[in-house]
Amino acid sequence: MKKQMALALVLCMTASLVGCGSGTSKEEKSAEGEKVKLKVQSWQYALGNYKGFSEDDDIEKAIEEEFEKSHPNIDVEIILTRQEDHYNQLKVDFPAGTAPDVIGIAAGATLEQFKSQLEPLAPYAEEEWGENWLDKFAPDAFTNIRMSGDETYAFPSAMSVAGTVWYAGEQLKAGGVESMPTTWDELEDATKTLRENGSIPLEFGGQDTWQNYDMFITLLASLNKDVCNKVFTLEEEWNQEDVIKAFEYYQKLYTDGIVQDGATTTPLYNEGYSLWKDDNGEGVVPMIFNGSWDLGSLNSNNSFYETYAARDIGVSALPAIEGKDSMAITAPDVSWAISGSSEVKDAAWEFVKWMCDDMQQSVVDGLGFFSVLKDAPAMTTETTEAYQKAYDAIVAIIASGNTVGFREALYPEMGDALYDNLQLLATGGTTPEEATLAMDTACEALK
Repeated sequence: MKKQMALALVLCMTASLVGCGSGTSKEEKSAEGEKVKLKVQSWQYALGNYKGFSEDDDIEKAIEEEFEKSHPNIDVEIILTRQEDHYNQLKVDFPAGTAPDVIGIAAGATLEQFKSQLEPLAPYAEEEWGENWLDKFAPDAFTNIRMSGDETYAFPSAMSVAGTVWYAGEQLKAGGVESMPTTWDELEDATKTLRENGSIPLEFGGQDTWQNYDMFITLLASLNKDVCNKVFTLEEEWNQEDVIKAFEYYQKLYTDGIVQDGATTTPLYNEGYSLWKDDNGEGVVPMIFNGSWDLGSLNSNNSFYETYAARDIGVSALPAIEGKDSMAITAPDVSWAISGSSEVKDAAWEFVKWMCDDMQQSVVDGLGFFSVLKDAPAMTTETTEAYQKAYDAIVAIIASGNTVGFREALYPEMGDALYDNLQLLATGGTTPEEATLAMDTACEALK
């Protein structure tokens, strides 16, 4: 049953939502003139470089002020932290009854893990926009979210393109590489050249679950998109040729020196990212594995812009493997959920609605994401040449159709096993063949 449900939801991106009940009651609104206190917690960069800010404190304050302009009866507190820390804190807060009212959450296994603690949101959406509320959103906006069953436990506020490589053309040339590698063979040659000239080729957050998922899914989809979809939805076994190859290419990142030494203990934000771009826009690595959310760094109102843009920043799909088209990931990047124990659910919904609807102009105007709305607003801000170059490259990846629609394993047990085996591959603790067998063992109980 799980296998059939997951396969249908991954492959049928535009299927309509069914069975939205209306039995969820909301608490009474606050008395006139009384301010409702609302606590919102998410991870760094979930709100992009809002209004050009790159520091958490500045982004938190800017979002608080903007939201309260249109919601003067709500006193909102925004808390941003590392993604891993955010989720670890939720594991403590939910049992203790101290969870934030609104939480940022990634669709997929993470949402599945916490959904029993969350408020179903379809009744709120139906009251707000009518029974056909789903038609308001882009076809892929709820793909991963709806894998958690009939209820809708989160609403997306931003779509992203992940599984891409950002590069600094000037630094590649300084390291002896004339242009961004377009094939895996070229990447291996560039790695040797860059290493010989004392440069780290590719910065990778090997400690982060999301970086590992993005990398492996991109590799497997590039080798065989159909197999990628089917193994993650339990339709096929992991122990097969293309999955073994994907694990082999992942292992090559480490054995061939493509990623930095010690990558398995490096979180991308902010340790790894600071080597790509520091507060002054300078960096010591020519390539970084990252996503479209970093577009905000190319806004001209950033204090570091001139220095950063002068490095000739570009975006590319992962270098092609074995002559096949390189894939990237297009999926909801940031979603918002309401704690089932929140005492201010009406105010919490106002924030969720604001992020997923009212804020969409800001999303396309420089947050570094793409809109979740079917009728997405057009960009109104004047972009820099560097921003437009990166933006056009990302749009070209989307337009190519060489994309896959999810960014993490669909079940927590599958995700944990995948992360563990990728770490073992990185350190030489297992082989690609053994990793596929271990994945089949972990997934057996899910079928």
